[in-house]
Amino acid sequence: MVLKVVCIFIICIFCVHGQDVPVVSTTLGKIAGVYEESYKGKMFSAFYGIPFAKPPIGVLRFQDPQPVPPWSGVWNANSTDIMCAQVMHAPEPEGGSYMGDEDCLYLNVFVPSTEIDSLKKFDVIVHIHGGGLMFGSSNSYTGPNYLMDEDVILVTMNYRLGVLGFLSTEDDIVPGNNGMKDQVLALKWIRDHVKSFGGNPDSVTLTGLSAGGASVHLHYFSPLSKGLFARGVSFSGNALTPWVLQDDPLRKAQLLGTYLGCPSRKTKDLVDCLKQRPTRQVVESIKIMRPWLFNPFSPLGIVVEKSGSNKFLVEHPYRLLKEGRFYDVPWITSLTSEEGLYPAADYVLKRNYLSELDKRWLELAPSVLDYNYTIPDGIKDQVSAQIKDEYLKGQPISPTTYKNLIDMMSDRLFSIPAEKAAKLQAHSTKSPVYVYYFCYTGEKLESFTVHFAKQDQDDGKYTNFLFIYIDTYYLCCRLR
Repeated sequence: MVLKVVCIFIICIFCVHGQDVPVVSTTLGKIAGVYEESYKGKMFSAFYGIPFAKPPIGVLRFQDPQPVPPWSGVWNANSTDIMCAQVMHAPEPEGGSYMGDEDCLYLNVFVPSTEIDSLKKFDVIVHIHGGGLMFGSSNSYTGPNYLMDEDVILVTMNYRLGVLGFLSTEDDIVPGNNGMKDQVLALKWIRDHVKSFGGNPDSVTLTGLSAGGASVHLHYFSPLSKGLFARGVSFSGNALTPWVLQDDPLRKAQLLGTYLGCPSRKTKDLVDCLKQRPTRQVVESIKIMRPWLFNPFSPLGIVVEKSGSNKFLVEHPYRLLKEGRFYDVPWITSLTSEEGLYPAADYVLKRNYLSELDKRWLELAPSVLDYNYTIPDGIKDQVSAQIKDEYLKGQPISPTTYKNLIDMMSDRLFSIPAEKAAKLQAHSTKSPVYVYYFCYTGEKLESFTVHFAKQDQDDGKYTNFLFIYIDTYYLCCRLR
């Protein structure tokens, strides 16, 4: 009797599994997803962990991403926890913990229906996650449940991070920007396959937060991205923010190589050696570039590629903006009222952090404000002292002057570059450019300072990134 019940139970499981999942046929092969429920109770189809590139491991480490080949059978797209190898943001222990995998180039697709109709032409929203180009994943946002109440398709993606995604030897060996080229390949996958999910490849909107917002903006300047999207929205990040572009990349590659016991005189020998090192060792080596807590939060980043046949960025974005040489489609960008809470929210986690920053200001300011490689060594102390005096008026860094510190970091790391980028783009484009300023602290939505500083929401005096999609009705300024 017991055996009979068990057999019936197993048969029922197979029956349900065989019938109750969405399945899509693409030119790569069939893909099976799962059903989920939206905020308003609407059932939708979710496909987690669809490969868009070959695993960038072994000989493909530090190389341009390669398109994924077709597969036989059915790909079970139900892996919700895939993330690229990274040191996750945390001041302690020692600047963050290792997590993720090197085999990580997968994307997620969400369809606002249980019935997949390839004849539909839903608008497509692509979200690029933030994390300073160092951490995060395709799941680093509030989730699809809100948008699935609308008739849109949502796609989120992983891309290589940190050393694996943004190392550059400034030559043909590793030209750089592999993380951005991952994004381009994902956009090409969307162009070629989103029709199978009922999406319109001619109506793709790029969105992104922080480094994701900067990524969106960078795609306007890349010859590889032209024609792959119709409009973009950059939340709290753009191509001109100082932490996006990498300074002195070869020197940094050599420093990392030396730390890992690799020869650094010839770049080929350096990279061949780095390919032999365990993933965790390579990824965690980024910590040697952070002299204090998690600062600078983006020691590696985008480079203007000097070599290679598949260049993502050929000139500095500022020059391209000034000369109007970018993809002319609409752009929305945003600021919040206290952008500098990233990373300044870290500094209130322990009582001694603010006093330590004050005592070591001349030493730490170039890293905290990201001008360590752009200000000559002989005048760094002078510049650091002038900045501190301008914002703190001779007072020490303390809980009393914390708001002044946030203003300083907001201006340097986010606000001034955002204003400059918006004005330059508006001056040179025929398409509309919008800016909005967000300063509402909700009673229930968790703000950035609450999330990282572990404050009660009622005690939070500052607002920063709210992990929600902002409706474009909040726009308050159009620059033309």
